[in-house]
Amino acid sequence: MFTVKQLEELSYMSWWDLDCPPLRVLYDDWKSANDLSDEAIDKMMDILTGV
Repeated sequence: MFTVKQLEELSYMSWWDLDCPPLRVLYDDWKSANDLSDEAIDKMMDILTGV
């Protein structure tokens, strides 16, 4: 599961162009430091987009 703080942090990163290698590294580091799976990220994005 994830926290509200992690959800807030992802909302800031959702504007990033993750095709840019330095930004992708920061995102990957954040994801790994928070022990978040791709499935958790997908659920978080569903919440952020109101799906």
